[in-house]
Amino acid sequence: MSVKVTIHPFLNNGVETQVDMEAHTTGNVINEILKRIPGTEKKLFQKPGQLKGYVEVYVNGKSTYPNELSTPLNDGDAVSVLIFLAGG
Repeated sequence: MSVKVTIHPFLNNGVETQVDMEAHTTGNVINEILKRIPGTEKKLFQKPGQLKGYVEVYVNGKSTYPNELSTPLNDGDAVSVLIFLAGG
């Protein structure tokens, strides 16, 4: 399935990126991001298989929590990998 993926600037050297990918699950999308952008694993994962608390994966504008890595995708879905950071 072809999906459109938006990658948060925090993961891509300050540049928001939109790319088309072939993926059947949100986990496939995350794995493809790891291949395309070196060093993202430390930014995304608390431990293998567990995303950090500030990472959110959305499909068509809806949160995939608690199934961030296993949500099935359909052709044409819009996937966003977001990083929620706060400061003061």
